[in-house]
Amino acid sequence: MRTARKRSETGFYHVVNRGNNKQAIFKDDADRLKFLDLLDRAKREFGMRIVAWCLMGNHVHLLLDDADDRLSDFMHKVLGGYASYLNARHGRGGHLFQGRFFSDPIESDERLLECVRYILNNPANAGICSTNVYRWSSYSEYVGEPSLTDTSTVLDMLGGTEQFASFIADRDRCTYAFEGGRYLPDDEARRLAVAVAGRFGTSLDGVRTLRAPARNDVIRALSAGGLSYRQIESLCGISSSVVGRAIAGK
Repeated sequence: MRTARKRSETGFYHVVNRGNNKQAIFKDDADRLKFLDLLDRAKREFGMRIVAWCLMGNHVHLLLDDADDRLSDFMHKVLGGYASYLNARHGRGGHLFQGRFFSDPIESDERLLECVRYILNNPANAGICSTNVYRWSSYSEYVGEPSLTDTSTVLDMLGGTEQFASFIADRDRCTYAFEGGRYLPDDEARRLAVAVAGRFGTSLDGVRTLRAPARNDVIRALSAGGLSYRQIESLCGISSSVVGRAIAGK
C-alpha cells in the first residue's frame, strides 16, 4: 500500500520527478519546449500556480501553489502526456519516469524562498553553467517578462528583481535541499550543512562546541534539511547518541 502524501497547510509543494533508472527524459530542446507547453496547459486546466521550475537532464523540479488540492491530477496530466509524446516521437517504450512523483510540503515563507533558491541553482550546483544564463529554468522570467511562472509572490517577498537576483546568486547560504525520497548525496549534504551552521553563527567544526540547547537546534535543522544521522555525525564530529537524542528532543 502506498503511503499517503503529506498535505501542505499552505498549498505550496516542491515536486521532483526523475527518469526511470536515471535515464535522460529530454533528448533535445523540442522535448523541453513540449514539457513546458504541457505545464502551461495543465496549469490553466487545474488552476495551478507555478512559482518556480527547472528542467535538468534526467529530472525536473517544480514549485507549485496547489490552492484547489489538485496536485495529483495536475502531475498525472503533465507526466502522462509527456511520456506519451516522448514515446511516440522517439519510438521508445517502457516507463519513462521512476514511479510516482515526490512532493515536499513547503510550510513557511522562509522555506519557500530557500526552495526557490535551491531549484534555480540546480544547474550551477551541478556544474553545468551559471544560474543566470541557464535557459531551462524560471530564472529569466523573474528578471524579465513572466509567462509560465507566477513571480509575484516571491518578488513581493524579496522586494523586486534586483533583490531577487542577489538572493539567488548567494547560493552558498541556501539551507534547503530535497532529493525526492532519497538521502542527500554527501557533497550536497556538506553544502547544506555549511549553510545551516552559518545561519546559527558557527562553522561545522564549531557545532560540537556549542552548548547543548544551541547544538541540538543545529542538529535538528540539519535533520529537517534532509541529512542522515550518519552525515550529521561525520560532518559535525558528534556521536550518534547525541544526534539521536537531539532529534528526539531529549
